[in-house]
This record gives sequence, C-alpha cells and structure tokens, in this order.
Amino acid sequence: MAIGGDPTSHTPARIPATNIAICRIRDYDFVSFRLDRKKLPTYFCFVRQNRDHPVHRKTIANGVMSAVGRIFPRWRANDPADLEFWVFWSDDISLMLRLSDETLKYRSQAPPKLRAALRPTIAAAMVELSQMKSDHAVLDPLCGTGTLLAECGARFPDAKLFGSDISPDAVAIATKRLGGKASIRQCEFDNLPHTQGSFDRIITNLPWGKQVPVQQDLYNAGLARMLDWVVDDGMVVLLTPRRDLLEPSLRRLRARWSATSVRVLGTWASIYVVAKRRNRSPLRPSA
Repeated sequence: MAIGGDPTSHTPARIPATNIAICRIRDYDFVSFRLDRKKLPTYFCFVRQNRDHPVHRKTIANGVMSAVGRIFPRWRANDPADLEFWVFWSDDISLMLRLSDETLKYRSQAPPKLRAALRPTIAAAMVELSQMKSDHAVLDPLCGTGTLLAECGARFPDAKLFGSDISPDAVAIATKRLGGKASIRQCEFDNLPHTQGSFDRIITNLPWGKQVPVQQDLYNAGLARMLDWVVDDGMVVLLTPRRDLLEPSLRRLRARWSATSVRVLGTWASIYVVAKRRNRSPLRPSA
C-alpha cells in the first residue's frame, strides 16, 4: 500500500502528514483478510522513519488509528494487535499491513510486562553479535525480566546463565520465565560479588535515562568491573543510546569495540561489542 508524494514539501499546519498517511485507507477491502469472526479484531499502528521529520511519528500513528476507528467503530486499538498497520516514511510515505501475527515480533514470547523491558528481537540481535558458544558462562547484571538470558538459553541450551537485578518484581518474572535454566538473584550492581574472569560473555541493556534513571557510574566504574569479570578475549555487549557517556569511558579504558546502530521504539541506540584485551591486569577507569 504505497502512498506517493513528498511529505516534506508540506508544512504540518497546512497539510498535516497524518492526512497524507490515511487518505487512501478506504480504498482497501478489509473483508479480504482472514480474521477470526468470533471476536472483533484489534489494531495498532507503528511508524518507522529514516530521519527526524517535522511531524512526530506518534501523530502519524494516532491519525491512522483514528481513521481505522472511524471506519470500523467496533474495532479496538490495542498492542499487541490482530492487525498491525506500519507507516514507513523516507522520501515517500508507505502504508502497509503486517501479515504475520504478534508471535513474530515477540519471538513467540509473551509481551514485556514491565516498563523498559527489552524487545526479544533486539535481545536476539545482541546475542548474535556476542558470538557466544554453547559452553559459555554468560551474565546479565541488569537482567530485568530476563529477555536477554531467555534468548541465550533458547539458542544455547547448555550455556551457563546468570542474572541479577535490583527490582524484586523483575527478578520474580525472570525466575519464573527461566525456571532452572539460569541463576537469578536480586542485588544492586555495586554489591555483585563476581570475581575476575568469571564469565565468557556479559550481555546487558544499560539504563537510558528515559524509563530508568541513568546511573553514570555504570558507564564508568561499572564498565571497568564488567571487563574485569570476563575472561581474556571475552566480550561485553551493551545496548545504549548514550554514546556521550559510554564512548569516553571506552577510550579511557583503551578498550576495543564496535558499534551497530539499531532503532528501538523510535530512538536510535547502538549495540556495543567490547572485547577484553588478552593478559591485561584488572582494568580501572582513570580519574
């Protein structure tokens, strides 16, 4: 479902981009889709764009959902949904309908139950970039509901998995989710008792400062501790949009790293793969 035209040529005040995005919805026959007629379908709209535009993506999404709601007033907006509309905004705007169900987005897992919970698709990308192996010991020191550890266990059932989090609710969910496949403890990061060279990989989602406050020490002394905890030639894999905090610490520690950009719910972030140098003494951030 492509909608032609250059949306950047119009100002939002004169021709709102929402009007462009929804103007041809009535041209398509929704009856042709195989919906469960025993219940009324739910719907939602997601927007992806190649750069920031004058109209916020949520405005576009709300416009599409309002149009669907007017045409089908008995349908209900919900995420996850039976019908997912996707707007892709680059030079042109394309409006599309997802043909797969919610299990693909959540990799057959239940949707996140706590704020700031990581999407399984992002977790899977981090595990892939970590180059972990089946005999590895892996730690997520900020494990939340255990999404990263669940991805590690799904791909490498024999891996030894360890996690911790300060939130008792998150630890309870992670423990139930992983069963006996991982050792999960409730503990603050600063109180973790791990010793040097305890793990082959550390994979974690650092606080961004939006839903979870940024602890700047995690990006400095915390990074040094994580590099201490992995073996020589081990890796620390981190997800964060805060390159302003992380990369200065990486340089101070003379670390080797690569970064892969990823879009997470409208925010550009990076997956950092940090390799520990062989036969180095415990790393400490400089003053």
